[in-house]
Amino acid sequence: MHALKIAKKDVLSLMKEKTIALAVLLLISISSASQIIALGLTYLYSPSFGEEITIGLVGNAPLFEEIANPLKFESLDLAILSLKRGEIDAVVVLNENMSGTNYVEVFIPKEEFKAIKVIPELRRIFMEYQDKMREYRGIPTLKIRAFDNGYVEVPEGISIRFRFMYTVLIPLLATLTSIILGVYTIDIFFEEKRVIEVLLCCVKLRDVVLGKVIAVSTVSILLTLVWILGLILNGVEMNLMAFASSYILYVMSVSLAMITVRLSRDREESQLMFSLILIPLLLSFLTINPSPLSLIVKSSLSIFDSSFFLFLVIDLTIFLMALKFIMHEKTFIQ
Repeated sequence: MHALKIAKKDVLSLMKEKTIALAVLLLISISSASQIIALGLTYLYSPSFGEEITIGLVGNAPLFEEIANPLKFESLDLAILSLKRGEIDAVVVLNENMSGTNYVEVFIPKEEFKAIKVIPELRRIFMEYQDKMREYRGIPTLKIRAFDNGYVEVPEGISIRFRFMYTVLIPLLATLTSIILGVYTIDIFFEEKRVIEVLLCCVKLRDVVLGKVIAVSTVSILLTLVWILGLILNGVEMNLMAFASSYILYVMSVSLAMITVRLSRDREESQLMFSLILIPLLLSFLTINPSPLSLIVKSSLSIFDSSFFLFLVIDLTIFLMALKFIMHEKTFIQ
């Protein structure tokens, strides 16, 4: 009973901390605006949504000119100079060989933002050029048809949104939630240190720790439901596997936070120690497979990975060790 009262108090205090409140609002904003963010990336990366570009051509390429309608330059130096001035978006060096191999040189702007706009459109143009060249040489090209609707067109932008949602956005939201839970765990434990001597006259230390665990568990469910609901409202399909696999990351973060609470003298020291350990750990998850992040991606796509059970065992072991470590009066009374 005492544990539930402590948990209720801690859950209600969630939004009192400005840093945590801002992080929660950021979490809600990202999940709610996921479709807008994805469309923005689609506009940048997808040829079907991109703007037309101006290409400078050096060489003799009549077939390419029919497709790209480029500006002709007598020399590469003049074309590069025009590219640097921003008069054209790319330079193509090509002398067509209608019966042999064609060698193409392409120059694009150094600025990343401009390059992002240019590359997809160049790819579209060269794919069309490839088809035209094959047609001229009598090489058949693959056409995909459906029995009922004729040609099937799959906009590339959909594929980009799909990749962004499932390989970037969902792991990002789960990671952000795990960080919030870790910081929240540190805050609610150190909040109790100021009144722990009085509190222990009324309740057992076990109830205090249990109350904190219940509070963190409740907040984790609420936050996860918030961003999953935000994604669903934006047309992203989610499942229970994604929900469950996110907890692999959550339990790891909360366990780490409890250990730093036990080892630290104050909140600031604990938060610093937590950050110095968690951030490199999360970065390492980007480079190894399997990892909790790759597991979240696969689970979101309804792909079962047996490594889930491995991470579950590791997480439960670390959590029980952290729980035993923190359930000591020295955690609160120093």
